[in-house]
Amino acid sequence: MTAPKDPGHPYAQTSNIVFNFHDQPTSTAPFGYEHYISLPPTYNTAPDKSWPLILFLHGAGESQRAKNESYASIRHGVPKIILCYDKYKSGMSTPSIDIPLAPRLRGRNPNKGKSGDADLSSNPVSAEVCRIVAEEFITVTPSLNMGYGWNHSILTALLDHIVQSYRVDINRIHVTGFSMGGYGTWDLALSTPNRFTSLMPICGGGDAIRAKNIKHVPQWVHHGERDDIIPISASEKMVKALREAGAADVRFSRYEEAAHDSWTRAYGDVEVWRWVLGQKREGAGGEDDGVVVPDEDIVRVN
Repeated sequence: MTAPKDPGHPYAQTSNIVFNFHDQPTSTAPFGYEHYISLPPTYNTAPDKSWPLILFLHGAGESQRAKNESYASIRHGVPKIILCYDKYKSGMSTPSIDIPLAPRLRGRNPNKGKSGDADLSSNPVSAEVCRIVAEEFITVTPSLNMGYGWNHSILTALLDHIVQSYRVDINRIHVTGFSMGGYGTWDLALSTPNRFTSLMPICGGGDAIRAKNIKHVPQWVHHGERDDIIPISASEKMVKALREAGAADVRFSRYEEAAHDSWTRAYGDVEVWRWVLGQKREGAGGEDDGVVVPDEDIVRVN
């Protein structure tokens, strides 16, 4: 377990839940992903309990490109829910956050397509969604600070480190993400098809030819029908391939009025999180200890 570090901004500060920023200490490359980790409030008072884990992959517009810019990665999705939970526990009945866009964007919503999507980062999150995600899961939010696209090998090494450092139920590891992170969700699952309990890709896409390799994993796919950044056809192809391969549990939520930002609707739906919480896969996700990357492939990151 690595010591937390200062993210260089105030937007991740919490009073009612652990939400710390870390370096990735081991990888399959000479570099790794900085990442946020939240722990359930009762994590330290239940020393014999193992916890389900959610890995969240943000989109390209949420990447950090300058020093101390990781706040861009926590404006949406799972980390937004964690921050709203903290506000809810501090007395805000309808919790919301107010985190600015990265300066490089000059006020331009990076998820705005031709349809003129609004930036929905400040939309409130229900108390029940906050409670389920924050109190029932360990959450991990890598912050991409290099290039474009998620590297499944580096993410796999990050998950190995998390499994070895925290009390994770290796039969309840879930991955979700939107846009670039939706692609990353399917790509990571295809690279380690026996690790994950459920997948929730949002406005993403994947390799339909290999979809049969993850037909056994329960999946809930989300996409806006008006999306002109990543067309809904990208999700349709994956859903079609999965169902033709005989996938038993593939749900597909299509949002008629949504454009690229379908994640605010998806992550704000309490039934989505009840579904995730209810999933449990039989059998180990890798080796008996849940570790996937062989020791000889591990690189210590300086």
